[in-house]
Amino acid sequence: MNDNAIPVYVLTGFLGSGKTTLLNRVLEDAKARGLKPAILLNEVGDVNVEGQLIEKEIPMAEILGGCICCTSRGDLGLELVQLAQENKPDVIWIESTGIAQPLDIIDGVTEASLYAKLELKGVITLVDSRHLLDRMSIGSGKTYKLMKEQIRAANVLVLNKTDLVRPSDLAELQEALEDWNPNARKLLAAYGDIDTADLYSAEEETILFSRNHDHTHPEHNHSHHAHDHSRLHDHVNAVTYFFKNPIDSVAFEQFLKELPDDVYRAKGIVNFRDTASLFLFQYAYRESDFLRITPQKSVNQVAVFIGEGFSREELIEKLNRLDA
Repeated sequence: MNDNAIPVYVLTGFLGSGKTTLLNRVLEDAKARGLKPAILLNEVGDVNVEGQLIEKEIPMAEILGGCICCTSRGDLGLELVQLAQENKPDVIWIESTGIAQPLDIIDGVTEASLYAKLELKGVITLVDSRHLLDRMSIGSGKTYKLMKEQIRAANVLVLNKTDLVRPSDLAELQEALEDWNPNARKLLAAYGDIDTADLYSAEEETILFSRNHDHTHPEHNHSHHAHDHSRLHDHVNAVTYFFKNPIDSVAFEQFLKELPDDVYRAKGIVNFRDTASLFLFQYAYRESDFLRITPQKSVNQVAVFIGEGFSREELIEKLNRLDA
């Protein structure tokens, strides 16, 4: 469907959960496999200390002095587009600041897909076991609420620092994660030590790792992932679809009207067969709006759908029929 689209993964989690440690493991693994990763780092302060520890040959962009989901949110799309166009990486990783709202980051990535072939493939949330346990005992507060939102937005949950809690507390944490996000794949870790291949979607693991099969990690066994990956199909944060052809305007409007309730938002740029113009469309709360546009630069004909609980396969099947 999305030939040559660059996969994008978001690494989130509250302050001190171990995101940078895990990111460095991901980068080391990518290098061992012969892949070319790129990174977008976000930091609330004016200096990104962790970013200075990243190897210089790895393409990197920074958003400093604010959170992606607040003052700097508009910069995310611009930085992603530039990172993709200038470096042409195999995969892009976004490490967000610990106070970021994942859904706002997802929204920023989908905005960027209008101008560069980017596709959000996963949201990985790191959870500090000791910190979450403390917040659960309090049961309220802004930090507790944000940690739950970060957990609910994830495709993959990494319960980190498990060495700092008792077995009975670990069981309580696992039960909470299952309650808040039953569909995410869940990994247990200490010091962020996991098989990084478990962070990728099934589709992307096959594409990325087979592309550079001579560099495949000798300790990684693909066979044990099959049942885990299948669980992700109907719990999707975003689906990005690049159209190859102009589409029928009436059929597309009807398609939007029939979107399932679990699709919260959609947006994109489409070319209709019965007009000579491009249109920017927005969809939210079962209402859609179309605006005729005349872009001053090249744009993609693309549609992005954001939500959870809907079937990715059924949505793509309908889009394929529109694009036929």
